[in-house]
Amino acid sequence: MEDAKITELIFRKNEGGLSALRSKYGKLMMTLCRRLLKSAEDAEEVFNDTLLAVWESIPPARPDNLKAYVCKISRRQSVSRLRYNTAKMRSTDLLTELDECVPSDYTPESAAEEAELSRAINDWLKAQSEHRQKLFALRYFYAETVKDAARACSMTENAGAAALMRMRKSLKSYLIERGMFYE
Repeated sequence: MEDAKITELIFRKNEGGLSALRSKYGKLMMTLCRRLLKSAEDAEEVFNDTLLAVWESIPPARPDNLKAYVCKISRRQSVSRLRYNTAKMRSTDLLTELDECVPSDYTPESAAEEAELSRAINDWLKAQSEHRQKLFALRYFYAETVKDAARACSMTENAGAAALMRMRKSLKSYLIERGMFYE
């Protein structure tokens, strides 16, 4: 079923839209949840939370790109659960890789700061080559391992890790220049 039809069904609160969404994008959403959470139980719960969030957000939203919309919600739900699960113990993981270049006083609760930071990161990312954009998105949006993201970009794991490190340093400098991060 086409995305526009799925969106329209959900917009009209027809449960068939949710079933079609699950059929078309369920595997992608579940994969994204699993990559971030590393727990099948948490991933299943977040997957269901994501379906509910999509159901509740359409309307008023009417996304042009349903795939991106559900991936974004899946990712946000997963990151929120991961932050909740690791609130008392911080470890080196996907979330902490970007800590060195994202402002330490950044809080998800601050919508204005989130929007400003998001715009800045998107502007920085648009200035990168398509190859680097893909590597960055695979690693930090789709939560691919460094090895898998590098492979998808025809790189070795070491080359991918080095490129990601340089990109994080570049992003940090970019945010410092814009007064969004202080050392």
